[in-house]
Amino acid sequence: MSEAPSAWSRQRAGFGIAASAAAALCWATAAIAGGLPSYTEQPQPPPAAECEPDTPAYYAIRGCSALLGSPDTDPQTRIRIFTMRGYAWLKEEEPTAAISDFTRAIRLDTTNASAITGRARAHDQLKQYQEAAADWTRLINLNSKDPEPYRQRAYTYHLDGKFELAVADFTRVLELDKKHLDGRIGRALAYDAMDKLPEALDDFDKAIKVDARSPAVFQARAEMWDRRKENKKAIADYEASLRLNSINLKIRQALQRLGVSHPNP
Repeated sequence: MSEAPSAWSRQRAGFGIAASAAAALCWATAAIAGGLPSYTEQPQPPPAAECEPDTPAYYAIRGCSALLGSPDTDPQTRIRIFTMRGYAWLKEEEPTAAISDFTRAIRLDTTNASAITGRARAHDQLKQYQEAAADWTRLINLNSKDPEPYRQRAYTYHLDGKFELAVADFTRVLELDKKHLDGRIGRALAYDAMDKLPEALDDFDKAIKVDARSPAVFQARAEMWDRRKENKKAIADYEASLRLNSINLKIRQALQRLGVSHPNP
């Protein structure tokens, strides 16, 4: 059985969460007080208005917390603030704190898709796959015609080693959108994990027909061949992907490992 690609846990749509540059202004304590990590005080805290999605995470946390401390904050605003602070915690790589805030938002609005999505991502970060899948299911129940929560749940199932369930969800994605490229790639990799190579190759071929200019298709297939020690096939696909995206350092490193060097772009 093939190993699930390690990059998946970070490549989930919207799941590329890195520590914010603003974290350099402070540090988190190891202890968790009241379910939320505490931060050292700064001499001039930012105004509460900085509780916005594009605000550096540390300032957003301070700004959102200041707004929540006001007795005049109405319920709808509190829902928004808890959700914004939850995503700020994710940027700070504090998924436990994020879950706490997303849960508060969901208690106030059980149909808050943004908070449910954030909580599912936080559960995935903690490898709490059963809880993550439950949240993706909640989103599916809110809108069964949207392929995105099926796709996300499929990735969670794959990471949890439940490859048959992953295939079923990716299949549903493709039923809803026949040209869904990531659905094709995802199902191909799930088939590969089940050691069903013909099915995997068929999905890769269909993905190329959807978009022959996508470097992601060739990279995913190359990594499959690489895991299977099919070096010549891996090299061919890595090079095809590199021709479409010449600045992909990961592919250059893979080719170098396989004994093929390319000049820098």
